[in-house]
Amino acid sequence: MGLLDGFEKLINEHGSAVILKERIALANDKYTALEQKLSECAAAKLELESENKALRLNLEKATIEIQNLKKLSEHSQGPLLEEIQEDILRLLAQRDETIEPIIWSKLGIGEQLAKFHLSELATSKLVTLTLLRVAIGRPNPPSWRLTQEGRRYLVTRGLLA
Repeated sequence: MGLLDGFEKLINEHGSAVILKERIALANDKYTALEQKLSECAAAKLELESENKALRLNLEKATIEIQNLKKLSEHSQGPLLEEIQEDILRLLAQRDETIEPIIWSKLGIGEQLAKFHLSELATSKLVTLTLLRVAIGRPNPPSWRLTQEGRRYLVTRGLLA
């Protein structure tokens, strides 16, 4: 080993230290940048959580208001009927009287289902049952007609043309 070998070793070690120092400085800069970004994300998270809480409260208030408006609407116009019952009312509005077989055939429903819904509508006083005179030897089928309350229901909901 000569004198130059010592210098070479010193230069290599010194160069490595400088490179290492630069790399440590770069890592520290990146770490600082990440800490800052983390802090910004934490602040954004808190802001979003606060906004989310406010939106949930607004949604809850809106839901309550919608329920109250539905109740108010039902009180002012009466309860809503099932779609099939509204179809029956519209059918009866087209004629003075309609016999049961025509009702279930026009609506494409079964006899028992039609009788059930007609009874429900009669209970609500929206339709009335009219028994026709008995023909010789066989009874006529029951006939139904729309009451004024039934017409009112159709008119207030815009179902009557």
